[in-house]
Amino acid sequence: MSSRVRRSTLLAIAALFLASCGDSGANPTPTGPTSTGPNACGETFSDPECHTIVVGGTTRAYLLHVPATLQANVSALVIGLHGSDGSGLRFVTTSQFNVKADQIGFAVAYPYALVSPGAGITEWNEFFNNSFGGNGPDDSGFIRQLILTTQGSIHSDPRKTFVMGLSNGGFMAHRVGIEDSDLVAAIAVVEGTVVSPGLIQNAPAPRGPVSVLMLHGDQDPTVLYCGQPVVASQEQSFNYWTSASANACASVDTIDPLCDAQRNITSVSEKRASACSGGSEVQFYKLQGGAHLWYLGPMNTAGLSPFNPAFNGATGVTTDDIIWNFFAAHPKR
Repeated sequence: MSSRVRRSTLLAIAALFLASCGDSGANPTPTGPTSTGPNACGETFSDPECHTIVVGGTTRAYLLHVPATLQANVSALVIGLHGSDGSGLRFVTTSQFNVKADQIGFAVAYPYALVSPGAGITEWNEFFNNSFGGNGPDDSGFIRQLILTTQGSIHSDPRKTFVMGLSNGGFMAHRVGIEDSDLVAAIAVVEGTVVSPGLIQNAPAPRGPVSVLMLHGDQDPTVLYCGQPVVASQEQSFNYWTSASANACASVDTIDPLCDAQRNITSVSEKRASACSGGSEVQFYKLQGGAHLWYLGPMNTAGLSPFNPAFNGATGVTTDDIIWNFFAAHPKR
């Protein structure tokens, strides 16, 4: 049985159990998996899609899916960031983004976060994760090296590098968008926010313009839609990216807030900002009735949850379609 078939079997089994969801090393070299398990990616079979790079003296793992239809110097590279207590392998199943990659012909890399000593589970070192203590890993440096290494090996179009993430991976996607925006054209965040914990005004300005898509369920009990005292709300996250110090967007389709002063959710279901620096855009969609999940089914049917009336054939109606359509429309200029 081939490794690809074995992975498909293992992922199908895993899906039954899923309810939801330092300094950079110089010139890191990808390495293949071990012949016996578990390998660096947590698999018990030899897998050519499992790789490692050394970053700041630490070996970091990632899965890299490259469809046969990928075109050198034309196709895109997407980085997928899993949530807390997750893994690259688990996010392959949660997102099903390999299916979209095979349909379109782009590559997807799924990096693995390290175990946080404070939390005891895998977590990304997002703004301002205090569970790592005073010596958190340079995760944005890891993603940066992963992008550069992968671009060099598969020859993806450097203008079409995108990052998506769920929950804690969504927090990290914001950080990558801020610190690595010279490499990244757009980010997509599902059930995440710019800072948690911390004050959003302490987040640094991005290195350059980057397009941003945010999807968030108004019934998310984990990352509250309207935020908390030290967790940025979706309105704060949207305003951060549209501000003069970030994408400097000249036009927003509505000035009405997503939440009122008492942190109550308003009727606004989407916000879009355009005429931003470098041709970037910022878009937010409320998932009405949505929880802390990556939804694979259509979200454009009134009466079903989650729902948003703005979703259609152009935007896409599933999470994967919405994200890819946004990425495809926002290469770096």
